[in-house]
Amino acid sequence: MVMGQENHQRRAVHPEDSKWTEYFINAPVLSCSCQTLEESIKERRDKLVTEVRCMIQGYTSSKIHLSHGMKIVDAIERLGVGYHFHEEIGMFMRVLNDTPARENDMAEAALRFRLLRQHHYNAPSDVFGCFLDKNGDFKETLRYDVDALLSLYEAAHLGKCDEELLKNAVVFTTGCLSAMADTGQLPQPLLEKVEHALTSPTQRRMKRLEAKLYISIYENDEDSNQDILELAKLDFHILQQMHRDEARRFSLWYKELNVGSTLGPYIRERPVECYFWSLCVFYEPQYAKARMMFAKLTKIFSLFDDTFDSYGTLEELHLFNNAVQSWDEGGAKQIGENFGYVMSLLCKTLNEFVADGASPLGIDCTKKTIKEASRCMLQEIIWREEGQVPLLRDHLEFSTITTLYWAMACISFVDPMDTNNGVAVFRWAISSPKIIENSAMITRLMDDIAGHEYEKERSGIPTTVECYMKEHGVTIQDAKKALWCLVEDEWRSINQEFLSNTTVPVPLLTRVINLARAMETMYKTIIGYTHCSSIINPISNVLDKCVSH
Repeated sequence: MVMGQENHQRRAVHPEDSKWTEYFINAPVLSCSCQTLEESIKERRDKLVTEVRCMIQGYTSSKIHLSHGMKIVDAIERLGVGYHFHEEIGMFMRVLNDTPARENDMAEAALRFRLLRQHHYNAPSDVFGCFLDKNGDFKETLRYDVDALLSLYEAAHLGKCDEELLKNAVVFTTGCLSAMADTGQLPQPLLEKVEHALTSPTQRRMKRLEAKLYISIYENDEDSNQDILELAKLDFHILQQMHRDEARRFSLWYKELNVGSTLGPYIRERPVECYFWSLCVFYEPQYAKARMMFAKLTKIFSLFDDTFDSYGTLEELHLFNNAVQSWDEGGAKQIGENFGYVMSLLCKTLNEFVADGASPLGIDCTKKTIKEASRCMLQEIIWREEGQVPLLRDHLEFSTITTLYWAMACISFVDPMDTNNGVAVFRWAISSPKIIENSAMITRLMDDIAGHEYEKERSGIPTTVECYMKEHGVTIQDAKKALWCLVEDEWRSINQEFLSNTTVPVPLLTRVINLARAMETMYKTIIGYTHCSSIINPISNVLDKCVSH
Protein backbone atom coordinates (compact mmCIF):
# COMPACT_ATOMS: atom_id res chain seq x y z
CA MET A 1 0.00 0.00 0.00
CA VAL A 2 1.26 3.48 -0.89
CA MET A 3 2.35 5.51 2.14
CA GLY A 4 -0.57 7.56 3.39
CA GLN A 5 -3.25 5.54 1.50
CA GLU A 6 -4.99 4.75 4.80
CA ASN A 7 -5.44 8.48 5.38
CA HIS A 8 -6.80 8.87 1.84
CA GLN A 9 -9.81 6.74 2.73
CA ARG A 10 -10.22 7.97 6.30
CA ARG A 11 -10.15 11.66 5.42
CA ALA A 12 -12.53 11.60 2.45
CA VAL A 13 -15.48 12.68 4.63
CA HIS A 14 -18.42 14.55 3.08
CA PRO A 15 -18.34 18.08 4.51
CA GLU A 16 -21.37 20.04 5.63
CA ASP A 17 -23.58 21.16 2.71
CA SER A 18 -24.11 24.81 1.83
CA LYS A 19 -27.70 25.92 1.46
CA TRP A 20 -27.05 28.88 -0.81
CA THR A 21 -26.11 27.55 -4.27
CA GLU A 22 -29.52 26.33 -5.43
CA TYR A 23 -31.18 29.23 -3.58
CA PHE A 24 -29.48 31.84 -5.74
CA ILE A 25 -29.63 29.80 -8.94
CA ASN A 26 -33.43 29.63 -8.57
CA ALA A 27 -33.85 33.25 -7.46
CA PRO A 28 -36.38 35.09 -9.66
CA VAL A 29 -35.17 37.66 -12.20
CA LEU A 30 -36.68 41.16 -11.95
CA SER A 31 -39.82 41.67 -14.03
CA CYS A 32 -40.36 44.74 -16.25
CA SER A 33 -42.51 46.44 -13.61
CA CYS A 34 -39.84 45.79 -10.97
CA GLN A 35 -37.17 47.17 -13.29
CA THR A 36 -39.18 50.39 -13.60
CA LEU A 37 -39.33 50.65 -9.81
CA GLU A 38 -35.59 50.04 -9.59
CA GLU A 39 -34.96 52.91 -12.00
CA SER A 40 -36.98 55.28 -9.82
CA ILE A 41 -35.00 54.13 -6.77
CA LYS A 42 -31.73 54.85 -8.58
CA GLU A 43 -32.96 58.30 -9.59
CA ARG A 44 -33.81 59.13 -5.97
CA ARG A 45 -30.45 57.72 -4.83
CA ASP A 46 -28.57 59.85 -7.34
CA LYS A 47 -30.41 62.98 -6.21
CA LEU A 48 -29.47 62.28 -2.60
CA VAL A 49 -25.85 61.70 -3.61
CA THR A 50 -25.78 65.22 -5.08
CA GLU A 51 -27.30 66.71 -1.92
CA VAL A 52 -24.90 64.90 0.42
CA ARG A 53 -21.94 65.86 -1.78
CA CYS A 54 -22.90 69.51 -1.34
CA MET A 55 -23.19 68.92 2.41
CA ILE A 56 -19.62 67.59 2.66
CA GLN A 57 -18.31 70.42 0.50
CA GLY A 58 -20.01 72.90 2.79
CA TYR A 59 -18.24 71.57 5.87
CA THR A 60 -14.93 71.60 3.99
CA SER A 61 -15.15 75.13 2.66
CA SER A 62 -16.52 76.79 5.81
CA LYS A 63 -14.05 75.06 8.21
CA ILE A 64 -16.37 76.21 11.01
CA HIS A 65 -18.31 73.11 11.95
CA LEU A 66 -15.64 70.48 11.39
CA SER A 67 -16.73 68.53 14.48
CA HIS A 68 -20.16 68.00 12.97
CA GLY A 69 -18.59 67.31 9.59
CA MET A 70 -16.53 64.52 11.17
CA LYS A 71 -19.71 62.83 12.41
CA ILE A 72 -21.26 63.14 8.96
CA VAL A 73 -18.22 61.64 7.21
CA ASP A 74 -18.01 58.84 9.77
CA ALA A 75 -21.68 57.98 9.29
CA ILE A 76 -21.34 58.07 5.50
CA GLU A 77 -18.43 55.65 5.57
CA ARG A 78 -19.89 53.26 8.14
CA LEU A 79 -23.15 53.17 6.16
CA GLY A 80 -21.24 52.03 3.09
CA VAL A 81 -21.83 55.01 0.81
CA GLY A 82 -18.44 56.65 1.11
CA TYR A 83 -17.44 55.41 -2.35
CA HIS A 84 -19.74 58.04 -3.87
CA PHE A 85 -17.73 60.83 -2.26
CA HIS A 86 -14.10 59.83 -2.59
CA GLU A 87 -12.88 63.25 -3.72
CA GLU A 88 -15.06 65.25 -1.33
CA ILE A 89 -14.06 63.18 1.70
CA GLY A 90 -10.41 63.40 0.64
CA MET A 91 -10.62 67.22 0.60
CA PHE A 92 -12.39 67.23 3.97
CA MET A 93 -9.67 65.06 5.49
CA ARG A 94 -6.92 67.38 4.23
CA VAL A 95 -8.64 70.32 5.92
CA LEU A 96 -9.17 68.28 9.10
CA ASN A 97 -5.51 67.28 9.19
CA ASP A 98 -4.44 70.92 8.89
CA THR A 99 -6.75 72.02 11.72
CA PRO A 100 -5.48 71.62 15.32
CA ALA A 101 -7.45 69.27 17.56
CA ARG A 102 -9.44 70.57 20.48
CA GLU A 103 -8.11 69.14 23.73
CA ASN A 104 -11.19 69.32 25.97
CA ASP A 105 -13.46 66.78 24.25
CA MET A 106 -12.44 63.12 24.27
CA ALA A 107 -15.22 61.97 21.92
CA GLU A 108 -14.25 64.56 19.32
CA ALA A 109 -10.49 64.05 19.72
CA ALA A 110 -10.81 60.27 19.35
CA LEU A 111 -13.08 60.55 16.30
CA ARG A 112 -10.66 62.97 14.62
CA PHE A 113 -7.74 60.63 15.39
CA ARG A 114 -9.59 57.59 13.99
CA LEU A 115 -10.76 59.29 10.80
CA LEU A 116 -7.29 60.60 10.06
CA ARG A 117 -5.64 57.22 10.57
CA GLN A 118 -8.32 55.48 8.51
CA HIS A 119 -7.43 57.88 5.70
CA HIS A 120 -3.68 57.27 5.84
CA TYR A 121 -2.75 60.27 8.01
CA ASN A 122 -0.34 59.30 10.79
CA ALA A 123 -2.13 61.24 13.53
CA PRO A 124 -0.06 61.33 16.76
CA SER A 125 -1.44 59.38 19.72
CA ASP A 126 -0.13 61.93 22.24
CA VAL A 127 -3.36 63.84 21.60
CA PHE A 128 -4.82 61.64 24.36
CA GLY A 129 -2.22 62.66 26.92
CA CYS A 130 -4.41 65.44 28.31
CA PHE A 131 -7.04 62.86 29.29
CA LEU A 132 -4.66 61.04 31.66
CA ASP A 133 -4.28 61.67 35.38
CA LYS A 134 -0.97 62.22 37.17
CA ASN A 135 -0.43 58.45 37.42
CA GLY A 136 -0.74 57.98 33.67
CA ASP A 137 -4.18 56.36 33.88
CA PHE A 138 -7.28 57.58 32.08
CA LYS A 139 -9.19 60.07 34.19
CA GLU A 140 -11.92 58.60 36.35
CA THR A 141 -14.58 60.89 34.85
CA LEU A 142 -14.25 59.10 31.51
CA ARG A 143 -15.63 55.90 33.04
CA TYR A 144 -19.16 57.32 32.96
CA ASP A 145 -19.08 59.06 29.58
CA VAL A 146 -20.45 56.50 27.10
CA ASP A 147 -19.87 58.60 23.98
CA ALA A 148 -16.26 59.30 24.97
CA LEU A 149 -15.63 55.65 25.76
CA LEU A 150 -17.11 54.45 22.47
CA SER A 151 -15.09 56.96 20.48
CA LEU A 152 -11.85 56.12 22.31
CA TYR A 153 -12.53 52.37 22.00
CA GLU A 154 -12.86 52.64 18.22
CA ALA A 155 -9.83 54.93 17.91
CA ALA A 156 -7.62 52.74 20.08
CA HIS A 157 -8.04 49.83 17.65
CA LEU A 158 -6.00 51.81 15.12
CA GLY A 159 -3.00 51.80 17.43
CA LYS A 160 0.48 50.84 16.22
CA CYS A 161 2.89 48.33 17.74
CA ASP A 162 4.71 50.72 20.08
CA GLU A 163 1.72 52.73 21.29
CA GLU A 164 1.22 51.47 24.83
CA LEU A 165 -1.24 54.25 25.60
CA LEU A 166 -3.63 52.91 22.95
CA LYS A 167 -3.16 49.32 24.13
CA ASN A 168 -4.17 50.50 27.59
CA ALA A 169 -7.08 52.40 26.06
CA VAL A 170 -8.45 49.19 24.55
CA VAL A 171 -8.36 47.48 27.94
CA PHE A 172 -9.81 50.49 29.76
CA THR A 173 -12.68 51.14 27.35
CA THR A 174 -13.53 47.47 26.90
CA GLY A 175 -13.83 47.04 30.67
CA CYS A 176 -15.91 50.20 31.15
CA LEU A 177 -18.26 49.53 28.24
CA SER A 178 -18.74 45.88 29.19
CA ALA A 179 -19.62 46.90 32.75
CA MET A 180 -22.13 49.46 31.45
CA ALA A 181 -23.75 46.91 29.13
CA ASP A 182 -24.07 44.41 32.00
CA THR A 183 -25.92 46.84 34.27
CA GLY A 184 -28.98 46.85 32.00
CA GLN A 185 -29.38 50.58 32.65
CA LEU A 186 -28.33 51.94 29.24
CA PRO A 187 -31.14 53.13 26.93
CA GLN A 188 -31.76 50.58 24.17
CA PRO A 189 -30.29 52.62 21.28
CA LEU A 190 -27.13 53.26 23.29
CA LEU A 191 -26.93 49.64 24.40
CA GLU A 192 -27.08 48.55 20.74
CA LYS A 193 -24.16 50.85 19.93
CA VAL A 194 -22.11 49.47 22.81
CA GLU A 195 -22.83 45.82 22.04
CA HIS A 196 -22.12 46.38 18.35
CA ALA A 197 -18.74 47.93 19.17
CA LEU A 198 -17.76 45.25 21.67
CA THR A 199 -18.58 42.49 19.18
CA SER A 200 -16.05 43.93 16.73
CA PRO A 201 -14.47 47.38 16.39
CA THR A 202 -15.17 49.27 13.17
CA GLN A 203 -11.56 48.86 12.01
CA ARG A 204 -12.00 45.08 11.80
CA ARG A 205 -15.49 44.79 10.33
CA MET A 206 -16.41 43.61 6.84
CA LYS A 207 -17.61 46.86 5.27
CA ARG A 208 -20.70 45.54 3.47
CA LEU A 209 -21.97 43.74 6.57
CA GLU A 210 -21.15 46.79 8.69
CA ALA A 211 -23.26 48.94 6.36
CA LYS A 212 -26.26 46.66 6.78
CA LEU A 213 -26.00 46.41 10.57
CA TYR A 214 -25.19 50.09 11.07
CA ILE A 215 -28.29 51.24 9.19
CA SER A 216 -30.54 50.12 12.06
CA ILE A 217 -28.18 51.63 14.65
CA TYR A 218 -28.03 54.96 12.83
CA GLU A 219 -31.80 54.95 12.30
CA ASN A 220 -32.28 54.92 16.09
CA ASP A 221 -29.70 57.66 16.66
CA GLU A 222 -31.41 60.91 17.63
CA ASP A 223 -28.64 62.84 15.83
CA SER A 224 -29.00 60.96 12.53
CA ASN A 225 -29.26 62.85 9.25
CA GLN A 226 -32.36 61.66 7.41
CA ASP A 227 -30.98 62.31 3.92
CA ILE A 228 -27.90 60.23 4.67
CA LEU A 229 -30.05 57.49 6.20
CA GLU A 230 -32.31 57.35 3.14
CA LEU A 231 -29.29 57.35 0.84
CA ALA A 232 -27.78 54.45 2.77
CA LYS A 233 -30.97 52.40 2.55
CA LEU A 234 -31.50 53.01 -1.16
CA ASP A 235 -27.86 52.41 -2.02
CA PHE A 236 -27.73 49.20 -0.01
CA HIS A 237 -30.82 47.96 -1.86
CA ILE A 238 -29.34 48.82 -5.27
CA LEU A 239 -26.01 47.14 -4.51
CA GLN A 240 -27.73 44.14 -2.94
CA GLN A 241 -29.62 43.51 -6.18
CA MET A 242 -26.36 43.67 -8.11
CA HIS A 243 -24.59 41.39 -5.62
CA ARG A 244 -27.47 38.88 -5.65
CA ASP A 245 -27.27 38.68 -9.43
CA GLU A 246 -23.51 38.15 -9.24
CA ALA A 247 -23.99 35.40 -6.64
CA ARG A 248 -26.53 33.74 -8.97
CA ARG A 249 -24.18 33.89 -11.97
CA PHE A 250 -21.28 32.63 -9.90
CA SER A 251 -23.36 29.73 -8.57
CA LEU A 252 -24.33 28.82 -12.16
CA TRP A 253 -20.68 28.91 -13.21
CA TYR A 254 -19.78 26.55 -10.39
CA LYS A 255 -22.71 24.21 -11.01
CA GLU A 256 -21.77 23.87 -14.67
CA LEU A 257 -18.28 22.74 -13.66
CA ASN A 258 -19.86 19.66 -12.03
CA VAL A 259 -17.02 19.63 -9.51
CA GLY A 260 -18.67 17.36 -6.95
CA SER A 261 -19.23 14.52 -9.41
CA THR A 262 -15.69 14.82 -10.75
CA LEU A 263 -13.70 15.12 -7.53
CA GLY A 264 -15.90 13.31 -5.05
CA PRO A 265 -17.19 13.88 -1.52
CA TYR A 266 -13.99 15.21 0.05
CA ILE A 267 -14.36 18.73 -1.32
CA ARG A 268 -16.17 21.61 0.38
CA GLU A 269 -18.72 22.92 -2.10
CA ARG A 270 -19.00 26.58 -1.10
CA PRO A 271 -19.53 28.79 -4.17
CA VAL A 272 -21.67 31.44 -2.48
CA GLU A 273 -19.36 31.53 0.54
CA CYS A 274 -16.46 32.19 -1.86
CA TYR A 275 -18.43 34.99 -3.51
CA PHE A 276 -19.16 36.40 -0.04
CA TRP A 277 -15.41 36.38 0.61
CA SER A 278 -14.92 38.51 -2.50
CA LEU A 279 -17.51 40.99 -1.16
CA CYS A 280 -15.34 41.31 1.93
CA VAL A 281 -12.50 42.54 -0.27
CA PHE A 282 -14.39 44.92 -2.56
CA TYR A 283 -18.13 45.60 -2.81
CA GLU A 284 -18.18 48.77 -4.94
CA PRO A 285 -20.05 48.57 -8.28
CA GLN A 286 -16.99 49.30 -10.41
CA TYR A 287 -15.28 46.13 -9.18
CA ALA A 288 -17.88 43.65 -10.42
CA LYS A 289 -15.40 41.92 -12.73
CA ALA A 290 -12.74 41.83 -10.01
CA ARG A 291 -15.19 40.21 -7.59
CA MET A 292 -15.98 37.41 -10.02
CA MET A 293 -12.28 36.78 -10.67
CA PHE A 294 -11.52 36.75 -6.96
CA ALA A 295 -14.45 34.44 -6.16
CA LYS A 296 -13.51 31.97 -8.91
CA LEU A 297 -9.92 31.74 -7.81
CA THR A 298 -10.92 31.44 -4.15
CA LYS A 299 -13.17 28.49 -5.08
CA ILE A 300 -10.34 26.82 -6.99
CA PHE A 301 -7.98 27.41 -4.07
CA SER A 302 -10.48 25.57 -1.89
CA LEU A 303 -10.33 22.57 -4.24
CA PHE A 304 -6.54 22.83 -4.21
CA ASP A 305 -6.44 22.87 -0.41
CA ASP A 306 -8.93 20.00 -0.02
CA THR A 307 -6.98 17.87 -2.49
CA PHE A 308 -3.82 18.32 -0.43
CA ASP A 309 -5.44 17.92 3.00
CA SER A 310 -8.09 15.29 2.40
CA TYR A 311 -7.33 13.34 -0.78
CA GLY A 312 -3.78 12.86 -1.98
CA THR A 313 -1.22 10.43 -0.64
CA LEU A 314 2.24 11.70 0.20
CA GLU A 315 3.67 10.16 -2.96
CA GLU A 316 0.93 11.68 -5.12
CA LEU A 317 1.35 15.09 -3.53
CA HIS A 318 5.10 15.10 -4.16
CA LEU A 319 4.30 14.53 -7.83
CA PHE A 320 1.49 17.09 -7.82
CA ASN A 321 3.73 19.72 -6.28
CA ASN A 322 6.31 19.02 -9.01
CA ALA A 323 3.59 19.56 -11.61
CA VAL A 324 2.57 22.84 -9.99
CA GLN A 325 6.17 24.09 -9.81
CA SER A 326 6.60 23.47 -13.56
CA TRP A 327 3.00 24.55 -14.28
CA ASP A 328 2.50 21.25 -16.09
CA GLU A 329 -1.12 20.24 -16.73
CA GLY A 330 -0.06 17.05 -18.45
CA GLY A 331 2.10 16.02 -15.51
CA ALA A 332 -0.82 16.59 -13.11
CA LYS A 333 -3.12 14.45 -15.27
CA GLN A 334 -0.65 11.57 -15.18
CA ILE A 335 -0.94 11.42 -11.36
CA GLY A 336 -4.69 10.94 -11.47
CA GLU A 337 -7.97 12.42 -12.66
CA ASN A 338 -8.52 14.65 -9.62
CA PHE A 339 -5.07 16.22 -9.78
CA GLY A 340 -5.40 16.82 -13.50
CA TYR A 341 -8.83 18.37 -13.08
CA VAL A 342 -7.73 20.83 -10.38
CA MET A 343 -4.60 21.85 -12.29
CA SER A 344 -6.43 22.23 -15.60
CA LEU A 345 -9.21 24.29 -14.01
CA LEU A 346 -6.62 26.55 -12.37
CA CYS A 347 -4.69 27.08 -15.62
CA LYS A 348 -7.82 27.56 -17.72
CA THR A 349 -9.32 30.08 -15.32
CA LEU A 350 -6.16 32.21 -15.06
CA ASN A 351 -5.87 32.25 -18.86
CA GLU A 352 -9.50 33.39 -19.09
CA PHE A 353 -8.74 36.23 -16.67
CA VAL A 354 -6.00 37.51 -18.98
CA ALA A 355 -8.31 37.25 -21.98
CA ASP A 356 -10.87 39.24 -20.00
CA GLY A 357 -8.46 42.12 -19.43
CA ALA A 358 -6.64 41.14 -16.22
CA SER A 359 -3.04 42.25 -15.87
CA PRO A 360 -0.78 39.52 -17.38
CA LEU A 361 1.97 40.60 -14.98
CA GLY A 362 -0.45 40.24 -12.07
CA ILE A 363 -1.45 36.76 -13.22
CA ASP A 364 2.23 35.75 -13.46
CA CYS A 365 2.74 36.99 -9.89
CA THR A 366 -0.33 35.04 -8.78
CA LYS A 367 1.16 31.88 -10.32
CA LYS A 368 4.39 32.41 -8.37
CA THR A 369 2.50 32.69 -5.09
CA ILE A 370 0.48 29.55 -5.90
CA LYS A 371 3.70 27.63 -6.49
CA GLU A 372 5.03 28.78 -3.13
CA ALA A 373 1.78 27.77 -1.43
CA SER A 374 1.97 24.30 -3.02
CA ARG A 375 5.51 23.84 -1.73
CA CYS A 376 4.41 24.78 1.78
CA MET A 377 1.29 22.60 1.65
CA LEU A 378 3.51 19.63 0.85
CA GLN A 379 5.62 20.40 3.91
CA GLU A 380 2.48 20.35 6.08
CA ILE A 381 1.60 16.90 4.71
CA ILE A 382 5.14 15.70 5.45
CA TRP A 383 4.70 16.85 9.07
CA ARG A 384 1.47 14.89 9.27
CA GLU A 385 2.80 11.70 7.72
CA GLU A 386 5.96 11.76 9.85
CA GLY A 387 4.07 12.65 13.02
CA GLN A 388 5.99 15.90 13.52
CA VAL A 389 4.77 18.86 15.57
CA PRO A 390 7.16 21.70 14.67
CA LEU A 391 8.03 24.76 16.70
CA LEU A 392 5.46 27.53 16.33
CA ARG A 393 7.79 29.83 14.38
CA ASP A 394 8.67 27.00 11.96
CA HIS A 395 4.99 26.15 11.52
CA LEU A 396 4.06 29.77 10.78
CA GLU A 397 6.88 30.10 8.26
CA PHE A 398 4.96 27.63 6.09
CA SER A 399 1.37 27.83 7.28
CA THR A 400 0.93 31.57 6.72
CA ILE A 401 1.75 30.92 3.07
CA THR A 402 -0.70 28.01 2.82
CA THR A 403 -3.53 30.42 3.64
CA LEU A 404 -3.01 31.48 -0.01
CA TYR A 405 -3.48 35.09 1.08
CA TRP A 406 -0.46 36.20 -0.99
CA ALA A 407 -2.18 34.79 -4.08
CA MET A 408 -5.51 36.30 -3.04
CA ALA A 409 -3.86 39.69 -2.57
CA CYS A 410 -2.27 39.46 -6.03
CA ILE A 411 -5.51 38.49 -7.73
CA SER A 412 -7.29 41.41 -6.05
CA PHE A 413 -4.84 43.75 -7.84
CA VAL A 414 -5.28 42.45 -11.43
CA ASP A 415 -8.62 44.05 -12.34
CA PRO A 416 -8.59 46.14 -15.56
CA MET A 417 -10.11 49.03 -13.56
CA ASP A 418 -6.81 49.34 -11.67
CA THR A 419 -4.89 51.02 -14.50
CA ASN A 420 -2.13 52.25 -12.18
CA ASN A 421 -1.11 48.79 -10.99
CA GLY A 422 2.20 48.36 -12.79
CA VAL A 423 5.48 46.56 -12.26
CA ALA A 424 6.21 48.25 -8.92
CA VAL A 425 2.94 47.10 -7.35
CA PHE A 426 3.34 43.46 -8.34
CA ARG A 427 7.01 43.38 -7.40
CA TRP A 428 5.92 44.65 -4.00
CA ALA A 429 3.16 42.04 -3.78
CA ILE A 430 5.54 39.10 -4.24
CA SER A 431 8.32 40.55 -2.06
CA SER A 432 6.67 39.23 1.13
CA PRO A 433 5.46 42.66 2.29
CA LYS A 434 4.78 42.88 5.99
CA ILE A 435 1.13 43.92 5.67
CA ILE A 436 0.25 40.81 3.62
CA GLU A 437 2.18 38.69 6.11
CA ASN A 438 0.16 40.30 8.93
CA SER A 439 -3.11 39.51 7.16
CA ALA A 440 -2.02 35.93 6.47
CA MET A 441 -0.86 35.52 10.07
CA ILE A 442 -4.24 36.66 11.40
CA THR A 443 -5.90 34.22 9.02
CA ARG A 444 -3.74 31.27 10.08
CA LEU A 445 -4.06 31.95 13.80
CA MET A 446 -7.82 32.59 13.77
CA ASP A 447 -8.41 29.53 11.56
CA ASP A 448 -6.47 27.32 13.97
CA ILE A 449 -7.95 28.83 17.14
CA ALA A 450 -11.50 28.35 15.89
CA GLY A 451 -10.97 25.02 14.16
CA HIS A 452 -8.20 23.19 16.02
CA GLU A 453 -10.32 20.22 17.06
CA TYR A 454 -12.05 19.82 13.71
CA GLU A 455 -8.93 20.28 11.60
CA LYS A 456 -7.14 17.60 13.61
CA GLU A 457 -9.86 15.20 12.49
CA ARG A 458 -10.27 16.52 8.92
CA SER A 459 -6.65 16.83 7.81
CA GLY A 460 -4.51 15.56 10.67
CA ILE A 461 -2.05 18.39 10.02
CA PRO A 462 -0.69 19.92 13.26
CA THR A 463 -2.19 23.33 14.01
CA THR A 464 -0.54 26.33 15.62
CA VAL A 465 -2.53 25.51 18.75
CA GLU A 466 -0.92 22.08 18.94
CA CYS A 467 2.53 23.56 18.27
CA TYR A 468 2.13 26.12 21.06
CA MET A 469 0.85 23.47 23.49
CA LYS A 470 3.82 21.20 22.88
CA GLU A 471 6.40 23.99 22.88
CA HIS A 472 5.18 25.61 26.12
CA GLY A 473 3.59 22.65 27.90
CA VAL A 474 0.18 24.32 28.31
CA THR A 475 -3.48 23.42 27.86
CA ILE A 476 -5.55 24.03 24.72
CA GLN A 477 -7.28 26.97 26.44
CA ASP A 478 -4.00 28.60 27.44
CA ALA A 479 -2.56 28.07 23.96
CA LYS A 480 -5.58 29.66 22.31
CA LYS A 481 -5.43 32.62 24.70
CA ALA A 482 -1.76 33.17 23.85
CA LEU A 483 -2.44 32.96 20.12
CA TRP A 484 -5.25 35.52 20.46
CA CYS A 485 -2.64 37.89 21.87
CA LEU A 486 -0.59 37.30 18.72
CA VAL A 487 -3.65 38.16 16.63
CA GLU A 488 -3.88 41.49 18.44
CA ASP A 489 -0.18 42.13 17.76
CA GLU A 490 -0.72 41.45 14.07
CA TRP A 491 -3.59 43.94 13.90
CA ARG A 492 -1.39 46.64 15.42
CA SER A 493 1.28 45.78 12.86
CA ILE A 494 -1.29 46.08 10.06
CA ASN A 495 -2.16 49.57 11.28
CA GLN A 496 1.54 50.49 11.36
CA GLU A 497 2.28 49.13 7.90
CA PHE A 498 -0.78 50.85 6.42
CA LEU A 499 0.34 54.23 7.74
CA SER A 500 4.02 53.84 6.84
CA ASN A 501 3.59 52.54 3.28
CA THR A 502 3.81 55.44 0.83
CA THR A 503 4.56 53.50 -2.37
CA VAL A 504 1.44 51.35 -2.81
CA PRO A 505 -1.96 52.99 -3.51
CA VAL A 506 -4.19 53.12 -0.44
CA PRO A 507 -7.06 51.19 -2.14
CA LEU A 508 -4.72 48.21 -2.62
CA LEU A 509 -3.52 48.32 0.98
CA THR A 510 -7.16 48.45 2.03
CA ARG A 511 -7.89 45.23 0.12
CA VAL A 512 -5.13 43.48 2.03
CA ILE A 513 -6.67 44.70 5.29
CA ASN A 514 -10.09 43.56 4.04
CA LEU A 515 -8.70 40.04 3.71
CA ALA A 516 -8.02 40.11 7.46
CA ARG A 517 -11.45 41.63 8.08
CA ALA A 518 -13.03 38.64 6.36
CA MET A 519 -11.68 36.46 9.17
CA GLU A 520 -13.41 38.63 11.78
CA THR A 521 -16.73 37.76 10.13
CA MET A 522 -16.14 34.15 9.16
CA TYR A 523 -13.68 32.72 11.71
CA LYS A 524 -13.95 34.60 15.00
CA THR A 525 -15.76 31.81 16.83
CA ILE A 526 -15.86 28.90 14.36
CA ILE A 527 -14.33 27.99 11.00
CA GLY A 528 -17.16 29.49 9.01
CA TYR A 529 -16.06 28.28 5.58
CA THR A 530 -16.02 24.62 6.64
CA HIS A 531 -19.01 24.88 9.01
CA CYS A 532 -20.93 27.09 6.62
CA SER A 533 -24.17 27.02 8.65
CA SER A 534 -22.41 29.30 11.13
CA ILE A 535 -22.22 32.16 8.60
CA ILE A 536 -25.76 31.89 7.26
CA ASN A 537 -26.72 35.05 9.14
CA PRO A 538 -23.94 37.30 7.76
CA ILE A 539 -24.55 36.06 4.22
CA SER A 540 -28.29 36.51 4.63
CA ASN A 541 -27.82 40.05 5.94
CA VAL A 542 -25.70 41.05 2.97
CA LEU A 543 -27.30 39.11 0.11
CA ASP A 544 -30.82 38.15 1.14
CA LYS A 545 -32.52 40.26 3.82
CA CYS A 546 -33.93 43.51 2.45
CA VAL A 547 -33.62 46.98 3.95
CA SER A 548 -36.92 48.81 4.36
CA HIS A 549 -36.86 52.08 2.43
